[in-house]
Amino acid sequence: MNRKQIYICSAIFIALTLVRFTSPALADRISDGISRALYIEQEHTETAVEFGKSLAEGDVIETFFERFDKNAPAQPVAAESTPTPTPTAAPVPEQTPAPTLQPTEHPAVAAFLAAQAEYSEYEVPETVSYERPELPFDYASPVSGVTSSGFGYRMHPIKNEVKYHYGTDFAADTGTPISAFADGTIVAQGDSDSFGKYVMIDHPDGYRTLYAHCSELCMSCGSVKKGDTIALVGSTGAATGPHLHFELERDGVHLNPEFYI
Repeated sequence: MNRKQIYICSAIFIALTLVRFTSPALADRISDGISRALYIEQEHTETAVEFGKSLAEGDVIETFFERFDKNAPAQPVAAESTPTPTPTAAPVPEQTPAPTLQPTEHPAVAAFLAAQAEYSEYEVPETVSYERPELPFDYASPVSGVTSSGFGYRMHPIKNEVKYHYGTDFAADTGTPISAFADGTIVAQGDSDSFGKYVMIDHPDGYRTLYAHCSELCMSCGSVKKGDTIALVGSTGAATGPHLHFELERDGVHLNPEFYI
């Protein structure tokens, strides 16, 4: 008997002694129950010991482990693999959008539009264009003078109201030579109440020029060269003084002569 069993038995003995003094009948029943339990436990213990000896004497344990080792499938040891590094994409540099190029406005056009701003409430006539196309021929100023009244809306010097001026007036002394703006053909000459004495010349690609308020016409119809004298400055027709009224058209649409002179 080991020490633990001695302690348990001692405790039971003391407990039974105390119970016996208080209740002899109860002590007898407890004593009988303990005896039967100890007998059963001893019987089981002896049986387990005998069974263990029989196992130890034979090859049961050894055979069991041998068969287990043979039947158990071998577990392959997985080799540790180094993960393949994921390539990092190079950062894409931000692209700066190319600036949108704005068309450069010709200084003469800008100056004209600024001058016409005060007449913004008036509609531009259908037979007028504020564009500045490149002329397909050589050209030169038709007269030596100063601009006295420009192209566009203005206060009419005679009617005293806002009217559209389809040409440019160049103030000059009477008799000052008027020359052809470019090579071309004189297609009309005459005298009218408004233009006085005038000359009309056609140029390549549908362009045409008009020279009005002349004091004298110097050439008849026919071909002319740039710079040829075609008339002299005057104040004929509806004029307040000597000047050249000069117009430039393309296919019947009036352009601003000041864009080229």
